[in-house]
Amino acid sequence: MANDANRFFVEVCLEVYVPDQGCGDKAVKNENLDAEWFSNEICSQIPKLVNKEWEYSERPYSVNWAHKVKVERG
Repeated sequence: MANDANRFFVEVCLEVYVPDQGCGDKAVKNENLDAEWFSNEICSQIPKLVNKEWEYSERPYSVNWAHKVKVERG
């Protein structure tokens, strides 16, 4: 990242789908755990994917990190 770059914080909301785990309390718990895991994976990959896509851009854009705040069922 360039030394003269400005840092901005951007809030983003993603809608993700996880596979149905069946019925009952255990299924809901597993779906919630899947959603947490999936959202953590997405956040860990965002900087790599964005920085690779913008590697040869005219200006030095970059993403340092992505952070998950919460996951809630829709």
